[in-house]
Amino acid sequence: MKNTDQILTLLSQHENYFSGQELAKRLNISRTAVWKAVKSLQEQGHMIESRPHQGYRYLDSNTLNSARIKYYLAPQIDLDLLLFDSLPSTNLKAKELSLTTNKRPLVVLADQQTEGYGRYRRQFISPKGTGIYLSLLLDNSRLDFDPGLLTTATAVALTRTLEQLFELSPQIKWVNDIIVSDKKVCGILTEGITDLETRSLNQVVVGCGINFLTDPKTFPSELQQRAGSLRSYVLQTELSRNRFIATFLNNFFSLYADYYTGAFMAEYKAHSNVIGHHVTITQGQKEFNAFVSDINTKGELVLQDGTCLASGEVTKIRPK
Repeated sequence: MKNTDQILTLLSQHENYFSGQELAKRLNISRTAVWKAVKSLQEQGHMIESRPHQGYRYLDSNTLNSARIKYYLAPQIDLDLLLFDSLPSTNLKAKELSLTTNKRPLVVLADQQTEGYGRYRRQFISPKGTGIYLSLLLDNSRLDFDPGLLTTATAVALTRTLEQLFELSPQIKWVNDIIVSDKKVCGILTEGITDLETRSLNQVVVGCGINFLTDPKTFPSELQQRAGSLRSYVLQTELSRNRFIATFLNNFFSLYADYYTGAFMAEYKAHSNVIGHHVTITQGQKEFNAFVSDINTKGELVLQDGTCLASGEVTKIRPK
């Protein structure tokens, strides 16, 4: 397994070919061991091209690969990345790991979630091999931490990623849904972790669930009217999950450095699909209609009567 991991890492971090002899020399193993490791990686779903007199070259594909994701990351980004074949939930795993992690950001990825969830513990369907299920575990030292601002910054990072990679014009439904062609393709869930001794919020988990290659026809009938997928755009561009994840992380960390200032809010508002609309809002057991006049610098919904909402859910948007 060690040989396999080392060869995968080495091939993933370069675009060029490596001869079997060079790989064997670098890793101090036999040519036969190299061949067996490459064969094992191919059986796992990794696309490794083999050419006579040239050697082996890694071709990015839909198979998740932490080494390839790191290859695409901006050089200034320093993080840990853990990849799992299957998890109940990446947010739950991140919270579990918060007990032992260091101060460096941690990214938890899973190829499948068996108990994925969104806001209000709603089920998030997470089939194997087609979605992006990602959670960021972040240290927090700010006494004035604002989860709404971090969620809105994450939404902007996702809209930037979609615009850069697919030339789309995504929208944001306050506060945490990314909309493409009037359907939700991504949800964001921010959760805090409190230190029981100090009673301070010392860590934060930001989870993203993205319908990347998921076939919309596989959604339950009750979701098909409002749930969408990036599948057609992915197939057209042949974009890998690894490239998408790295691009999102690059965008996220460029905003995260000073997200608390709300400097990105104009960009968030430009993507909003609720400003200037009559909407239905749910807060707990309460439901009411209102006109949304703005979103303020804290990411709060500003209603026509001046009321500012920091929590709640827009359940219906009426056309202008």
